[in-house]
Amino acid sequence: MKRQWMKAATVVATVTSLCIGAACAAEETVEALAQKLWPRERIEEALKAVDQQKKDGLLSDSGYEKRRKMLEERLAGKFKPEALSVQSPPLNFIQNGGFEQINRNSAPNRSRWLWWGGWSWGGNYVNMWEDRPDYVHSGKYSARIECKGEKGRIGISTPPLPVIAGAREYKLTFWSRGEGDNELFVNFEEGVTGTLRQKMPSEWKEITVIGKPEGTKKTYTVYFYATGGGTIWLDDVVLVPVGGQIEE
Repeated sequence: MKRQWMKAATVVATVTSLCIGAACAAEETVEALAQKLWPRERIEEALKAVDQQKKDGLLSDSGYEKRRKMLEERLAGKFKPEALSVQSPPLNFIQNGGFEQINRNSAPNRSRWLWWGGWSWGGNYVNMWEDRPDYVHSGKYSARIECKGEKGRIGISTPPLPVIAGAREYKLTFWSRGEGDNELFVNFEEGVTGTLRQKMPSEWKEITVIGKPEGTKKTYTVYFYATGGGTIWLDDVVLVPVGGQIEE
C-alpha cells in the first residue's frame, strides 16, 4: 500500500556513552536526552510551522504564545521537559508516551501530539485523543486511531531516534486495546529491525516488541500502523535500550 508520512525533522545525535549511577541526576539526564531529540534544526522548523498556524487562524493568541514560548525555551536550552520520561538507567526514548499533552487545534487526520512528543502521522483515518475512562489505561488520555478509508498502513510514528552504540536490543512496551476489524502492525525501521502484527483484544493488554540493531545507520523510527479497520487505542509507550552507552 502507498504510504504517506509527514516526516519529523531529523534528529542529529552522536551516541556513544551512558552516565550510570547516582552521580547522574535524573533531571540532568532528561535535559541531555531532550537536546538529542530536539536539535536546533527541528526547533527552527517547528517555530516556522507554529507561526504559519497562527497566520492561518488555527491557534488562539494564548495557544500561539504557549507554543512559541516552549520552542524558544528549547532553543535557548532552558526548557524543562515534562513529557520525556527518564530513569538512570534506563532511558525512555518515547516523548509524551502517555499522550497526556494534546493539541486540540490540529486537524482530525493529523498528529494530536506533534508539538510535544514528535508523533507524526499518515493515512486516511482519524487520529484523536481519548478521554473516556474505560479507554484510557492511565492518566487522563490515550491515543485513538480509527480507520476511515481503505485499509492500509495508517497511524503514527516517532521522529528518528538515535541508535545507541553497543546496545544489544531495544525493548518497546505499551498498552493497547481494539474494537472491530482491527489489526496493529508495529515496526522498527532503518537502523533497528523488529515487528509485531496482531489483532488487539477488547480489554487493555500490555505488549512488548524487541528491536535488534541492523546495519550502520545512526537513527531508526518506530511506527504504529493500523492495518485493519476498526479502532485501536494506545497508551503508556516506553522504549529503552538494553546495553550500550549514551554520550553526555
